[in-house]
Amino acid sequence: MKPERIDIEQARHATGLRIVTLAMVPSPWGEALKGILHIKQLPHARIGHMFGSPTKTLQEWTAQDSFPVMAWNDERPRTTWIEQLYLAERLAPTPRLIPERLEDRILMFGYSNELCGENGIGWTERLRGVHEQVTKPGGDPAGVSAYLGKKYGYTSEIGRGATERIVSGLNALTARLEQQKARGSRFFIGDSLSAMDVYWAAFSNAMKPLAPELCPMPEMIREMFTTTEPSIVAATRPILIEHRDFIFKNYLELPVDLS
Repeated sequence: MKPERIDIEQARHATGLRIVTLAMVPSPWGEALKGILHIKQLPHARIGHMFGSPTKTLQEWTAQDSFPVMAWNDERPRTTWIEQLYLAERLAPTPRLIPERLEDRILMFGYSNELCGENGIGWTERLRGVHEQVTKPGGDPAGVSAYLGKKYGYTSEIGRGATERIVSGLNALTARLEQQKARGSRFFIGDSLSAMDVYWAAFSNAMKPLAPELCPMPEMIREMFTTTEPSIVAATRPILIEHRDFIFKNYLELPVDLS
């Protein structure tokens, strides 16, 4: 199922399901949304936005300039991971990615928020990267780092604590997978695939990308999305990457299409 490719102006006035994602980079929120739509086999039109291109039309349409955006007919555009998941679940109830069992839902949304939410692992990794750029000799304090710092609420205090927060989050995910493995499950929640598995696959690919043949991207982008901080590398335990590879191989599209 290949999505129709349209531009932002067409998307703004179209019907049906449309998503706007960043092109050429493994942006985790956008790749997770694409993965959810792939699993649910939801036909949609896709707009690949090149970083640095004007966002005036997007701002007029959605009152913000972040990605991804998900739109259904003339309903309000969805701009956060949680409301995008709920919309996808409504449009295609099966296969379900939000667990039916209450306790499993609580676990899934809790772990997902620690990964995808504000101040979660993905958010904090952006802040850590900003801190690295503004503090190291020869960094880039006035370029992309200044843009991301403003967008994600960077302060030097937050930057100094970012690595520790990411490591503690990764340790919690490792403990969860080890617990699940001990009870015979291949998934983060219960005994079946949930959105949390998709989120981890996408977010880990933005810290330790898949091999070039599985996720083609410019080498400069690959370097940007490869975390080299030693404590984070150490906390990214083999069980986390094995899980990521299992989800991609069995449920997601390979090679990854970043267009």
